[in-house]
Amino acid sequence: MLKDRIEILHSAAVIQDSVAEYVNHVIDQLEPFHYEESKMEMFTTHLAMAVQRILTNGEVDTLDDAIWDDVKQSSSFKEAQDLFAELKKDAPVEIPESEEKFLLMHLCNLLLKSE
Repeated sequence: MLKDRIEILHSAAVIQDSVAEYVNHVIDQLEPFHYEESKMEMFTTHLAMAVQRILTNGEVDTLDDAIWDDVKQSSSFKEAQDLFAELKKDAPVEIPESEEKFLLMHLCNLLLKSE
């Protein structure tokens, strides 16, 4: 299902080949952990769009400081940082801090255990 979503973005020329390949690789890395599907969809879609924006020099939004402070206080923040460090090693672009903050926010959400 996740790869189907990436293929739709790729087929519609919303994302380039290298972006689709990278995000599918990330999906392969994360799938064995059986994260919540909806959270995986949100993270991988944002990752694809972020990498595409960077490749095309698109405008990058900034995360509100209050939200970023909340993200940093998350119980999953350290784990999210460690995971992101691994995931970005194979990225086809250098991910700027502004995008990294959004991606860390989504990773924190992904890593939080459902109540």
